[in-house]
Amino acid sequence: MSLFNFIKSSLSILDVVGNYTTLKKAGLYWKGHCPFHNEKTASFTVSPHKEIYYCFGCNSGGDLISFIAKVENCSPIEAAKLLVERYQLNPPADTFDGHEYKPEKSKHYYELCKAVATWCHESLLQSPMLMDYLKKRGFTKNMASYFTIGYFPGGLAAVQNLMKAMGTHQILPHDLIEANILSQGKTVLYSPFEERLMFPIKDHLGRYCGFGGRVFKPHDERPKYYNSRENEFFTKGSLLFGIDLAKKSIQETETAFLVEGYTDCVAMVQHGYPNTVATLGTACTTEHLKQLARYTQQLYIIYDSDNAGHQAILRLTELCWQVSLEPKVICLPAKEDPASFLGKGNDLKPLIAKAQDIFMFFIDAAGNEFSTKPLSEKIALVRKLVATIHNIDDSLKRDILLQKAAKTLDIPLQSMQNELARTALRYDSQKESLRVSGTELSLASAQPKTVAKPEKPANTPPVYQPIPKLEKMIFSAIMDNMQLFNSKNDKYLLEYLPAPLRDILEKLKSLTEHRKGIDFIQFFDTLNEYEQQYVSKLLLEQEEKNIQPEAFEQLVLQFHKKNWKSIVHAIKTKLTQAKNENNIEDVEKLMQDFLELKQAVIEKNII
Repeated sequence: MSLFNFIKSSLSILDVVGNYTTLKKAGLYWKGHCPFHNEKTASFTVSPHKEIYYCFGCNSGGDLISFIAKVENCSPIEAAKLLVERYQLNPPADTFDGHEYKPEKSKHYYELCKAVATWCHESLLQSPMLMDYLKKRGFTKNMASYFTIGYFPGGLAAVQNLMKAMGTHQILPHDLIEANILSQGKTVLYSPFEERLMFPIKDHLGRYCGFGGRVFKPHDERPKYYNSRENEFFTKGSLLFGIDLAKKSIQETETAFLVEGYTDCVAMVQHGYPNTVATLGTACTTEHLKQLARYTQQLYIIYDSDNAGHQAILRLTELCWQVSLEPKVICLPAKEDPASFLGKGNDLKPLIAKAQDIFMFFIDAAGNEFSTKPLSEKIALVRKLVATIHNIDDSLKRDILLQKAAKTLDIPLQSMQNELARTALRYDSQKESLRVSGTELSLASAQPKTVAKPEKPANTPPVYQPIPKLEKMIFSAIMDNMQLFNSKNDKYLLEYLPAPLRDILEKLKSLTEHRKGIDFIQFFDTLNEYEQQYVSKLLLEQEEKNIQPEAFEQLVLQFHKKNWKSIVHAIKTKLTQAKNENNIEDVEKLMQDFLELKQAVIEKNII
């Protein structure tokens, strides 16, 4: 049994999907509003008997694993691991099909971080000093609980209390040291997080994987923030603070807000923007943008109004074209950040309405003090700006931005166009130099080196012709009772059924030749993504009917009648070939099959 089959046999799709949308019984199926897109009429359908779902609004379909993979934006194996951990399943060791999975190590680490986060949160609630600090910063107790904000007390007593509390979770001091919660001093253990406000970091699946510690005492001269050290479960360049809490709101509103720090994120959520995430005190990366692009194409960036904030946005401009994301920039008043701006009772909505396209912002920012810069800096800035515009795919938008840049920098448009042409020529030359035989020559080693091929565009689903009702009924009957598909009828079905029904039944025949007694759920697991979607739609668009073998035989004979001319022609062709090859055995077999088929359709009054 595969890992996927084990999970599907252990869980009900109704129970799992029911955590994401409300389902109501409708005949043999259950229906609800789709969790993948906004809709007024419920078009999301689940079959508890076949353990599949399909949305007739957005054409998403599949099984329990593919549902979790889509709703949590992860791979199928990550979805399987998530379900194993969430529902505390114990799959046998032989179910992993070669997937590298270390449930003990990952589960222990995530549980350790969660236990520490809970301990720190309780410390916060028990500290009048910290609760007063949060109140003065404008944060409510509810927000502290929502984000599990905590406090790591200072001193040896706090470390001892932590170790004692962790011992009840079978977490040893060595584990805390390995996770960078504690460090070994000359004689005692201490924590780099002591006397810091603690912001637990969770991944997009909601697993606690690290911490951001912030100083709060006025005369604390340590760095303002201290983050967990990076490890296989905690990578700052791919994690976003609050993403697990914000993703549902992002999907519902089709909008996301990106801020720089933890407190800015908390302030945004508290003031009515639950679709807000933050980077972990580091520069935004392509991976961050790719993660947000999975949820929405509408992204607003709110960085501090100081020069560092502007520079961060300018760096983002160079990344956006790589992920086909064009954010808008919300400009705050001078010396304001989101937390301070909202904390003073200001309304963010007017600024959202005036948000500027990031490329326009980039040009305006480049134009500031352009006239006073030395010539060398002017040339470098223009070339950087033109190179960024060159990377935009939309030619009309390129032209508009080029005109905007020429006007803002007070440079003739023709000069900008000439520079764009030279930039394009340089890029083409670089590509051409790498294209020769797919290799490039390293001058240092004089050894050929394979050039990395550009990523192929995402696969698009195949387009199939509409399937007639008779063929749908035959296929649906087989999916309902796979014993109906046997050597007596598979020959002509496989030859004359249209795609993709034919291709799917080919897989079934191949599978049943090696495995007996296979059921629909096991077979469904062997189909690719598009086949699963297609089968889900075909089966769920009609009421399930238990077709008996006699009725199925009648359907197959009707199918033979429909394709009678093609069948007869094919048999004649094969007979001629067998006779020419003097293959008496094949001739007799072909004649016997034909006569049996003809007799059957005559007896049933099909022809």
